[in-house]
Amino acid sequence: MTLLKASPKQKRKPVSLTPGQVIFGFFCLLCLCLILKSSDVAITYMNQGLLLCAKTVIPSLFPFMVLSELIVNGGIGPLLIKPISGPLKRLFGLSDAGCCAVALGLLCGFPVGAKCTVLSYDRGEISRREAERALAFSNVPSSAFLINAVGVSLWGNRRFGVLLYVAVLTTAILTGILLARLAKNKHAPSTEAISTPMHPPAVKGAKLFTEAIRSATASIFPVCAYVVFFSALLGTLHPLLSALRLPPAIHAALFCLFELSGGMSQSCALGNIGMAAGLCAFAAGWSGLSVHCQVLSVCDGRDLSFRTYFLAKIFQGIFCALFFGILMLLFPDALIPARFVIGI
Repeated sequence: MTLLKASPKQKRKPVSLTPGQVIFGFFCLLCLCLILKSSDVAITYMNQGLLLCAKTVIPSLFPFMVLSELIVNGGIGPLLIKPISGPLKRLFGLSDAGCCAVALGLLCGFPVGAKCTVLSYDRGEISRREAERALAFSNVPSSAFLINAVGVSLWGNRRFGVLLYVAVLTTAILTGILLARLAKNKHAPSTEAISTPMHPPAVKGAKLFTEAIRSATASIFPVCAYVVFFSALLGTLHPLLSALRLPPAIHAALFCLFELSGGMSQSCALGNIGMAAGLCAFAAGWSGLSVHCQVLSVCDGRDLSFRTYFLAKIFQGIFCALFFGILMLLFPDALIPARFVIGI
């Protein structure tokens, strides 16, 4: 029996990994090692993540997700923002549907902006490039989270949360304006046109409401899953960082990169008030990998590029920290936590 030797052309080519694949593989291996090493800690923090979902995430997000589904699928979004649609279209270079998604995202917080953008994209009301631009600046922390959870609960000063929300909104709006100018210079107007005409909602009446409840329920579970996973990851990462004897500011910065609420909590606990405020502002603009994964899950299955999204979020994190520093110089009282004012 004769064995056939493989010709050189038939030999397998060496597998080449992209830098992104290498980073992602290292991240997955690190997560596996941390969770296996401290499984009891992971379980404890997973319970905390589930409690956070039950007490904060679901109550604060689910009603807005249902309402956003009703507004977009019901076709009343453009009517609601009609008084401000003209300025928004001139600033952001978006259609009525795109402006509606941005307005709801800035008002309600993530992932409502991403959900509304995807709904409008699926209905053919906005183009692919328009959807990619809208995603980049329509997903910000909600006013309730920044003012109440961060300003009142963590920092002890409501004005701190209000100014932080102002900085986030200003940064998001500036990002939208810059992206519109770049898109106008890079692409011809015809490439930004809507590929398919706007059509009426597929469902009406009671079915529109039940579909909104069903879709919002399906969307809230991935959000909670990412919150629980990153809670466990950060919980197992904390002992490792403590063993390395890194400065507390480095701990807080790493937490800000991964998860918004954990990063905010670590930042507010720092003794250096200026450093704490700057990291809080960066975390609010950047939003954390957990939130980015939530946005990616909402957009799953669509032919959308996220290069613009991640570049825009990096810009928002840096600029939000800089702009918030200016606000703190103008309003220094907002920088002082209430515990220092009353002498606790």
